[in-house]
Amino acid sequence: MKKHIAMLCAVLLTALAAFAPGAAAVGPALTATEAYCIIDADTGLVLAQQNMNEELHPASITKVMTLGLACEKAQGKWDNVKLTVSHEDVYSLAGTDSSHIALQEGEEVPLTDALYATMMASANDGANLLAEYFGGGSIEGGVAAMNAQAKELGLEHTHFANPHGISDEDHYTSCYDMAQILRWALTQPGFETLFTRNEMYTMGPTNVQPVTRYFHQQDKMRVGSSRYYIPAILGSKIGYTNIARYSYVCLAEQNSVRLICVTMQSQIKTDKYNDVRTLLDDAFARYTGYTEIPAQGVTGELEVAGGGSTLGTVTVSDPGVKLLLADGLTAADVSVTLELPERYLLGVDPAVYAVYTIHGRDVQETASVRVPAAVTGLEELLAKSANATLPASRDVGPKRVAGGLLAISVGATVLAALAAFGVVRLRIKWKKRKSRSKH
Repeated sequence: MKKHIAMLCAVLLTALAAFAPGAAAVGPALTATEAYCIIDADTGLVLAQQNMNEELHPASITKVMTLGLACEKAQGKWDNVKLTVSHEDVYSLAGTDSSHIALQEGEEVPLTDALYATMMASANDGANLLAEYFGGGSIEGGVAAMNAQAKELGLEHTHFANPHGISDEDHYTSCYDMAQILRWALTQPGFETLFTRNEMYTMGPTNVQPVTRYFHQQDKMRVGSSRYYIPAILGSKIGYTNIARYSYVCLAEQNSVRLICVTMQSQIKTDKYNDVRTLLDDAFARYTGYTEIPAQGVTGELEVAGGGSTLGTVTVSDPGVKLLLADGLTAADVSVTLELPERYLLGVDPAVYAVYTIHGRDVQETASVRVPAAVTGLEELLAKSANATLPASRDVGPKRVAGGLLAISVGATVLAALAAFGVVRLRIKWKKRKSRSKH
């Protein structure tokens, strides 16, 4: 009896899964690769996937996060920055038989060299050195920063135990998470140049190493003379361990459509090559351009608070967006809702979003993407609050002092909010200008 009940439950669960949003596979079904995810590099929208949230060993594609954090810390100022190799950078890798560039304890390495060594030669000692750079002087601090960044990005299937990708039970990510990590890294100063370099890189002698070291990118899908060459791939990072098997992450572009593709646990190297080609060919055939989704007039009211009191309300609305829709879908296949906090506290960026959901039927993943919502009435509210005289400030005695302090508090908060609001507007204008330049 129990066996029959179990079988019935299994059938019901299978049936329910078939009707769940996004359950239908609309991308290629891969057999030699366990999981993949393809997203729009601009918006992060999931376009196709297979087991994209499965937690797997990433191997050296881990270094995308390591390099991204190093670029974030440097802010494009790579010149004249030297890092000193520690004992742990070198000897923590003893017995691992891992890729390295033979760094020596006490060696002084230019930051630029460390970045390209980690990216192109997949140097684990270089990754350790970079982790110390952005981790406050220790590899452990660097790993903590990596996990903190994953949390900030809202990634639920990632945890790092090291900065290089040597397999560890507590070191894992998913294809979706890695795609979003690369999308974030591409926004950091200098990262895209680093990630897409095809020319050989030369590292000169150092204070303890008299020889010149040469690095070249190792992905055959980016070598023009290789039979695996794919012209659309701009940049990539490859990974391999016996446990992780072959992992891969790339940025690809064709006809101004920019995609991020991640594959994990391809059983053999040729599986990786063939499956990435299959995925990109399919994606570029189905996604040929961006569709303008105009503002739908969806609005909401948001309470604004500052200085310990409520200042009023502002109006939040969907701003419109450009989305990659599969051929056959139109703006009518997209719905929008607003995601608002309970209140907007002055002095911080307003966490208000328009959530666009693509109802892809059988041609595209049913997926959503969040974009900053439009806020109106905030400037007027801030100006009104900045010029207002609080009732408490008209009182006498100790109350006047308290009211004055409250007025100062509100005034300072309003000024901070004005600055924050100005930054937000500049960010939105920059993103729109960047989007127009691409499309």
